[in-house]
Order: sequence, then structure tokens, then C-alpha cells
Amino acid sequence: MKYFLSAAMLATVTLAMAANEAPVFNVVNLDASVTREVPNDLASAVLFVELTDTDPARLSEKINQTLAAGLNLVKQQSVVQSGGTTYATYPLYSKTNRQEGWRSRGELRITSRDFAVLSKLLTQLQQPLAAGLSMQLANVSYGVSDVTRAKAEDALIEEGLQAFKHRADLIQKGFAAKGWKMINVSVNTSGSYRPQPVMMAKSSTMEMFRMADAPIESGDSRLTANVSGSIQISE
Repeated sequence: MKYFLSAAMLATVTLAMAANEAPVFNVVNLDASVTREVPNDLASAVLFVELTDTDPARLSEKINQTLAAGLNLVKQQSVVQSGGTTYATYPLYSKTNRQEGWRSRGELRITSRDFAVLSKLLTQLQQPLAAGLSMQLANVSYGVSDVTRAKAEDALIEEGLQAFKHRADLIQKGFAAKGWKMINVSVNTSGSYRPQPVMMAKSSTMEMFRMADAPIESGDSRLTANVSGSIQISE
């Protein structure tokens, strides 16, 4: 009896698998993409201070004092967020491979959605801070904030689904079918950001940044929503 029950259960499973593997006809694969240009509303900047000295302790103190002074200015602006600091020290060697000193570099990363405040802050950070040292601007990059991106992607997904349905209707009409039904669908979003030129503050340009706020040109980012899937048309 136990053998009979097991055989019956096996037959039921086999029939179910056979039903699932039955060929599906009139299936069409299609996809639709929609794209939108979204103004960048987030700026990220990297500033640095780099020095050389024969005394690593004195070198570290100068770098840390400058970074601390820079962080203090950043904390005074509630609309500017600090991305933290980094610090690295490398030995310097002469042509005869003899160590003759040390070079240290400290970096400060900041981000903000308020470009006007960030611009003024960048100018302040490039003026003398602790121990008479100033920071230099390595680069400024731009992107779309999480809040703005989420809203834009929601709108793009709605447009993408409508575009997918429109193409499904066209396929139904082209085959003179009675209708169509969804079999599966996949929705993906992606972003293509346009990097801006690196902004350097050295030599003669340093004076320009000291006299006027650093220019902020954010540009746009291209966001895309892609909807792909399969439909079955009915004859």
C-alpha cells in the first residue's frame, strides 16, 4: 500500500511538471526605454593640503591643523556635509636612494545641494587657515541627489510602463489579434552622469579664487528606465 501511494504521488507530480512544460504559443518579447535629462542638484568637492618636511611629526601636525581648521569651517554650514578626511605620508628619496624627507597629503571631501553656500565655502577653504596654510581645490563633481533621483525614476517607470503597453497594443494590432496578456516583465533604471572639468586652484588662478567665489556649473544627468518582458497574444 505504501508503494501504491508513493507511485500515485509521483504520477501527480509528473503530470504537473508536464503541464508546466507545455509549449506556449504566440509569445512576443519586447522592451521600451524612456530617458529624461535631470539637472544635477548635488555637488561634491575634494580639497587637499600637501607638504614636504624632514620631520614627520612636524609635518603631521601642520597637515592635521589645516584639516581641522577646514572641518571647523564646514561644520559652520548646516547645508554642507563632510565626507571625511584622508591622510597619507610617503618617504622621499634622493637620486642615490637615500631618504631625505617626507611628503604628506591630507584631503577633505564635502558635499552640498546648496551651490551658493558651497561656492563661498570653497573660496574660504582656499585662503590661509591654520599655521598660515591654505587648501587647494582638486576637483568638483556633480550628480543627482537620492531624493531627486527617486522622484525622477518613479516618473520614468510610469512612462516606461505606458510605452511598453503602447508597443504591446501595436503588436496586437499588427497580428490582428483579439488581445494580449502579460507573461513577465522586468523594470530597470540607470543613470549616466556627465563629469565636469577638474577645477584646479594653483598659481595665478589661486588669486582669482581668493577674490571671487568659485564658479559652480552643475550640468545635467541622463536617467533611463527600461521595461522589458514577454506578452502572449490571443488569436
